[in-house]
Amino acid sequence: MAHPHPRRDDFRIAIICALPLEYDAVTFAVDEFYPEYTSSSGNHHAYKTGRIGSHNVVLLLLPNMGKVSAASAAASLRSIYNGIELAILTGICGGVPSQGNNNEVMLGDVIISKSIVQYDLGRQYPGEFASKDTVEDRLGRPNKEIRHLISTLETRQGRRDLQRRAAEILTEIQQKAVDDGEEALYQQPPSKEDLLFEPDYLHMHRDQKQDCGCSELGACSAARNASCEKLQCDERRLVPRKRLITGHQRNECLTRDLQVFVGRIGSGDTVMKSGADRDRIAAEHGLVAFEMEGAGVWDEIPCVIVKAVCDYADSHKNKSWQNYAAATAASTAKALLEHYNGTKTRSDTPRSPSRHFVVPYNENPDFVGRDGALNLLKQQFGHDPQQSTAKTRSRVALHGLGGVGKTQIALAYVYWLKERRPDISVFWVHASNAQRFREAYASIAEACNIPGRDDPAADSLSLVREWLQKEGNGAWLMVIDNADDTNVFFQTQEASHADAIAKDFKDEDKLGRFIPECRHGSVLITTRNKQTGSRLAPGKPATKVDSLTGDEADEMLRSMLEASDGAISTEDASALASRLEYLPLALAQAAAFIQENEISIRQYVNLLDKSDTSLVNHLSQPFEAVGRDSSTPHALTATWVISFEQIEKQSAVASELLSLMSFFDRQAIPSEFVNDYCIRKRTEDPAADTEGAEDMEIIVTKALGTLKAFSFIMETKDQSLDMHRLVQAVTQKWLFGKQRTNQFAKRALQIVSDAYPYGQHETREVCRKYLPHAYAVLRFTSSRSQDEDIARANLLHCVSAYLYYLGHWKETEKRLVQTLELRRRILGEENLDTIMTINNLAITYQEQGRLEEAESLQGSILEICMRAFGEAHYNTLTTMNNIAITHRQQGRWEEAERLQGNLLKIYIRVFGEEDPTTLIGMNNLAVMYHDQGRWEEAERLQDSVLKIRRRVLGEEHPYTLSSMRNLATTYWHQGRLEETEDLEVRVLEISKKHVLASRSVRRN
Repeated sequence: MAHPHPRRDDFRIAIICALPLEYDAVTFAVDEFYPEYTSSSGNHHAYKTGRIGSHNVVLLLLPNMGKVSAASAAASLRSIYNGIELAILTGICGGVPSQGNNNEVMLGDVIISKSIVQYDLGRQYPGEFASKDTVEDRLGRPNKEIRHLISTLETRQGRRDLQRRAAEILTEIQQKAVDDGEEALYQQPPSKEDLLFEPDYLHMHRDQKQDCGCSELGACSAARNASCEKLQCDERRLVPRKRLITGHQRNECLTRDLQVFVGRIGSGDTVMKSGADRDRIAAEHGLVAFEMEGAGVWDEIPCVIVKAVCDYADSHKNKSWQNYAAATAASTAKALLEHYNGTKTRSDTPRSPSRHFVVPYNENPDFVGRDGALNLLKQQFGHDPQQSTAKTRSRVALHGLGGVGKTQIALAYVYWLKERRPDISVFWVHASNAQRFREAYASIAEACNIPGRDDPAADSLSLVREWLQKEGNGAWLMVIDNADDTNVFFQTQEASHADAIAKDFKDEDKLGRFIPECRHGSVLITTRNKQTGSRLAPGKPATKVDSLTGDEADEMLRSMLEASDGAISTEDASALASRLEYLPLALAQAAAFIQENEISIRQYVNLLDKSDTSLVNHLSQPFEAVGRDSSTPHALTATWVISFEQIEKQSAVASELLSLMSFFDRQAIPSEFVNDYCIRKRTEDPAADTEGAEDMEIIVTKALGTLKAFSFIMETKDQSLDMHRLVQAVTQKWLFGKQRTNQFAKRALQIVSDAYPYGQHETREVCRKYLPHAYAVLRFTSSRSQDEDIARANLLHCVSAYLYYLGHWKETEKRLVQTLELRRRILGEENLDTIMTINNLAITYQEQGRLEEAESLQGSILEICMRAFGEAHYNTLTTMNNIAITHRQQGRWEEAERLQGNLLKIYIRVFGEEDPTTLIGMNNLAVMYHDQGRWEEAERLQDSVLKIRRRVLGEEHPYTLSSMRNLATTYWHQGRLEETEDLEVRVLEISKKHVLASRSVRRN
């Protein structure tokens, strides 16, 4: 996303480098460069501006080394960019090795300044140098914001997080360099080139016959420029170091992890090239590194030094580590900026646009009023500097009746925020059930490119929460919409029946703990349940959203109807608003009806007054009986009943689609379900096709357009459809009154049953998308016909396979038991589908360790299969294979091996050597050899399976990866570690590219 060019006053961060190689490394860390400004008169420094993360930054390369040049350049910089509040001095430095302890500084490690000492400032007496150490001579301590930032890095967790992020950025810099044609520029030199000699062991010519001037007092100029290899420096004088020894033991001699240290840095005008002087001065002042520019910048601009060790500040200097050190310093500086919020804010200063705006709905052009609610949100969150108070809140909950406008207020607020505060990211989370919540978090992870989102073992809930809680990812607002069910977020004594998906999750998986909590983030919750809102936003009661005021209702109606209805009288608007309890949703639906039918407000009020009172009362009664809906006004249902009847007369297709959709999950209804219904209807009953030969896409578009015009559905940006909760409930009650409930419930079941694929790796995305709708149609019980029971059984079969893929054994078992009950009753015990279900149930028992139950089921199946199909039938062989696995798990090796061996012979004879079934049989026999420690036999089979699967399925297929893991394990047991590592690394590389099932697929 391109950012507009900021003004000079918008820059808060300066990054200063003393050497071109340091500057080059930083440029690879910049996310975006801005066009250059016109040079200021009298300023000879060249500035480059750009963006790193959310920060506008100025890059400055010093004309010379040393603190005088740095001080002059820093003063000049601040005169041009007077908003600069932090300078990061990044590049390379000489390190103090601190050998032998747990904080060994090594080449490539990064040093961050906690303070700076001018160690060369003082007086030179005969035989003694006395550094100035008075209060007036000391450099001031960092400001409060920098001290807070540095203090977090001194914690173990803070430093670990910074190191991990810096390593990720380093990889990005290295790749950018490769793309730029510099393949080896920033690669880490081998550890064998990290040499630390004893402090008093000088770098000089050793040949005493050579009259060059080298002595114990110093080296000649030629020696100073020669390498240790050329001078044959004695490696027996090397200092042993713990990190190097440990690395060699772990076979990590080529590379090692980036490490960060925080401490006092010595700054002087001379390059330190003496090990003895280094240790003496470091001990005197408590230094961890030496550099030359920090003291110059420190007094001009609040400063943090981030430099990486390229040598040990001794006479044995070499340049082989300089580029790598410059890159690690640049990486750490960028990672550090992600944690820096800054101190200056100005309401009149344009900010960088929001990097992320993940909201599924467009702005509502007809939204009016609600100034009180919007101003309260601005004040509570502190998003508007003119209205913010000293005490802001990180969480605010809006609660109120369904249809009162909570979601519309939230939508208006996020679009206001997008316009006024584009530096704040916005995320929208549907929270009507656990599945929708998880899907929203998965979408956020994808939209933000959160690292680890494709890792099969990762949980998007934790990834998103942790990513948002990092300050470097910027300020954000999350809207948690329709958070009505307490049980989704918190453990309650009575399990909620509103979210069947959540039942299979453990208590610790309740979703409340995944809502991020941090000072740079805000959460806006909309809910019908005040208790849920109070628990999600503790501290203060949830804010109640009331119906519209008379003036707001009048303004809303005028906004929606003025153009089509001419002048609107206040009396008519007031009459309509009062009939509809001043509810925004009801008023919007009324306006849609009035526009569609070209009638006046007064005529519409008359229709309301003449409605069938008994029907309205019948539809309203259930809402009064259910606690959560007891306050629903009758006028709202009266409005909907009138609209239902009108839609039915106007467009039979629209009415039928509304009826059908009321039986799906109310959110993210796939458009393909709607299209499927229309195609089925035209195929089954051509005579009822009142639209004639009109294109099906046009028919569906017009029907959905009618429903959207009445505000009964909302189309999201991905073309899926949402229904309001009360619209869905009232539609079902309306169908009940017309005795058409079974008709549409059955249709919905058939559509989902036919659309839902068998759950496996290749279909995982579709299964996840359709799962809420599968649960919705399965929850409804109608008068059952045989074809309906078959559809129900088929859907349960496919859903149970997806749950098995996810590793949800209890829920898998529950759905398989339901499937088996239906298939036994409809199809009989010896039907292939029934046998398959029993087999799957037995496998599920195996996964839970319930081996006796599994064996009992498998034994009964085998008898049926042998009798009905014979020994060579696929179902018979599958059952025998599963029995062999059960025997293996029970430790009955001889029986298992005999059965697996016989099976493999049959597989090869019937299916051929490369058939997937044969390969599974070979793999299972190999697993049996493996479990008994028969490594050579296991290896032979595993190697054959892997070669065939690579050729037939491809290297990235889950079965191929399973074979690679199994063979790697066998290599490991044989002590063949290099071959093990090669396979495991390849599996890891492939797994990062794909979301795979987290459970083991070793059986396959």
